[in-house]
Amino acid sequence: MTIPTTVSVAPADEYPADGHTMTDKLTATLDKAGVRAISTDLWGIFFEDISYSGDGGLNADLVQNGAFEYNRADSIDWSNYSFWRKIVPEGSFAAFGIHDNDPVATENPHYATVEVEHAPAALDNTGWDGMVFRAGETYDFTAWMRVRSESAMPVTVSLRGDDGSIIAENTITVSASAWTTYQASLTVPEHGDAGSSVATQGTLRLAFAGEGVIDLDFVTLEPRTTYHGLKHFRPDLVEALADLKPRFMRFPGGCITHGLGMDNMYHWDRTIGPVEHRPHNFNLWGYHQSFRIGYYEYLCLCETIGAKPLPVLPAGVSCQNTSQGPVPVAQEDMPAYIDEVLHLIEFCNGSTATEWGAKRAAMGHPEPFGLEYLGIGNEDLIDDVFKNRFQQIFDAVKAAYPDIVVVGTVGPAPSGQDYEEGWKYAREAGLPIVDEHSYQSSSWWFHNLDHYDHTDRKGPKVYLGEYGSWNTQLINGLSEAAFMGRMELNGDVVAMASYAPLFAKNGHHSWNPDLIYFDNERAYHPYSYWVQQMYATTTADTAWPVTVEGPSTLRRSLPDTVKLRIAGNAKADLNNITITTAAGDAIDLGNVAYDGRTIDTPLDLHADSYSIDATVVYYEGKWGMDLICGDIDGKNHNIISLGRGHSVRVVRDGTAYALAGTEVSMNEVRPGTTWQVHVNVTDRGQAMKLYIDGTLIADGTEVKDEPRRTVTVSRNDKAGETYVRVVNAMDAPISVDLRQILAELNISTASAASATATVLAGDNPYAGQVGEESPTRPRQTAIDLTDGDYTAPAWSFTTITIK
Repeated sequence: MTIPTTVSVAPADEYPADGHTMTDKLTATLDKAGVRAISTDLWGIFFEDISYSGDGGLNADLVQNGAFEYNRADSIDWSNYSFWRKIVPEGSFAAFGIHDNDPVATENPHYATVEVEHAPAALDNTGWDGMVFRAGETYDFTAWMRVRSESAMPVTVSLRGDDGSIIAENTITVSASAWTTYQASLTVPEHGDAGSSVATQGTLRLAFAGEGVIDLDFVTLEPRTTYHGLKHFRPDLVEALADLKPRFMRFPGGCITHGLGMDNMYHWDRTIGPVEHRPHNFNLWGYHQSFRIGYYEYLCLCETIGAKPLPVLPAGVSCQNTSQGPVPVAQEDMPAYIDEVLHLIEFCNGSTATEWGAKRAAMGHPEPFGLEYLGIGNEDLIDDVFKNRFQQIFDAVKAAYPDIVVVGTVGPAPSGQDYEEGWKYAREAGLPIVDEHSYQSSSWWFHNLDHYDHTDRKGPKVYLGEYGSWNTQLINGLSEAAFMGRMELNGDVVAMASYAPLFAKNGHHSWNPDLIYFDNERAYHPYSYWVQQMYATTTADTAWPVTVEGPSTLRRSLPDTVKLRIAGNAKADLNNITITTAAGDAIDLGNVAYDGRTIDTPLDLHADSYSIDATVVYYEGKWGMDLICGDIDGKNHNIISLGRGHSVRVVRDGTAYALAGTEVSMNEVRPGTTWQVHVNVTDRGQAMKLYIDGTLIADGTEVKDEPRRTVTVSRNDKAGETYVRVVNAMDAPISVDLRQILAELNISTASAASATATVLAGDNPYAGQVGEESPTRPRQTAIDLTDGDYTAPAWSFTTITIK
């Protein structure tokens, strides 16, 4: 994923007026001759450890920094003792230190030493924003410990409530002078409703009541409750995944895969085996990776929820989004790296007689995992070095495992140089599938429903590996539903798709939107979650083209308000800012010294067309700055982006998408760079031209009519079910005439009379907040289609199931 430069969000209480004269009927017509066999692996999920979705999330361990390996590479103010609290009451004396000589594991050498001269003393771990303890739950504690003193030392392990009181405790006597694993179980007494939280800001305390010296490492605390026996995973989050009925699961990234430099690249074989020997690393999203959920756990998770694994390995180059650019694996090291790739396939599919199959069996899974897909690369810069390294890996996999379907990469966006070069190379190399990514506004998704209609059916197939509509409102879910319907229709060439990101912990968001939000107590499902579930639980194998006649598009009545805002995390001087209307009236706004804090200029006029001129001297800012113009306090306006890439964008329904622009350079703008900027804005912002130093850089025009009502039809022959999907992303109900479809597909009267409608709807298209449960959920009702008519509620997505 690439970081968006700006997401403009406006108030949620306005909606653009519909410019059409509305009628109340759509007529849907199915092209039976256009029938297509479509992928049955279409809907899946993608897990990347972003926004604390791994450690602190899916990982059930409640202890943060239990291995004492946190450091400044993870976060600038972290240390080996972060999230541990030393407790030495008055009259006691104890010293706490971090050492790395004679460790449990050289891969993670740091451990804590506690020297108690006058007892008592204690260490508290505060967990991940506190610990939740539930009534009736048993918590299993483990730690590696040893004593350095002559006598044994008692260690009392306790669960502490929000007020510090003891909820449960157990005492361990540590007597071994060599590193030894100690365990204890702590059961929270029944209290009120079973499973209710008795603490939400709890802590784990290790209390030392005697004098002596003790070392400890790899401290863990996990609730005993699991999802279907799947250990080390938080059960409610796994349940949220299982309820999506995913056909596959991509892992581990994303940007995590190729990392920030060679030392941060994800090596799958370092994430299996005993957890103590899995070398920790920093997470490029700004925290730490313990790899407690490594490749073996990932494969077990896939098996548990019925998803095919889709592991993604680096293409022999690191991420290009650093000052050093992409760094390739040295050619002399490529044979060893290729072996690493091949070993993963053997680990997944090899018999127990093979080296890596035997390692899988030793971990508790003698049966093969049945790997079918393997991703190579993620959003890479498609240059000659990438092609060289990728080709070596691809050729080796084809030679050793010809049945494995390799998934390539074509950059971070559905357009641009990497996209074009990626597709060109994929065709030349004969790749079976390529991985596209697309994060867009709701308006972009509606405008681009035909994105895959003209994809070459003879070339590589498409895996839309990361996509989403910016924000968590109902309108975002409806735009995704409309686009997914067309992906399903094009399922003969779109082989797979997965929304991204999958998880985000509230209070630690690195991205917006996300499919599942959570805190320490529960999971929250935004509208996009229900849309994904409605498709994945009605997976089809056949689809037909459908045309609709009637009022299916939106034409906005755009305001003529013109204001100007300067925004973005950058520093620049904007000199001689002038706004000129089409009538020739000029407004001089003078000079602005911009320091990264948003500035609203005094401009306030009304015009259909105007120009903006300024001399911009750019000093610093990684991602650039924005000139926001038009009705900047509403949901529909315009943005001119300047920086590593120049673009013109429109904001619709509160989020922006690009009309045109240049590629984002990997090089930051040199301080002191000066641009003569001229912008033409016409037709109330529906057309824009950007000139830099007299050269036309970006020229874009928005299509005025936005498709907002769609009908798609598919079928699951094995289940004997036909699915009619209707999106109505407008503010009035619409009657949909389905008679021709029912007749063409020979739907009997009895079947039509006993259809089921699953409907996701709401009164406000802008309802839905980041990190919260959606205000409404899908509802299922029996419907009678014998008259061939279905009325879709305003702001709704419906799947009609006919058996």
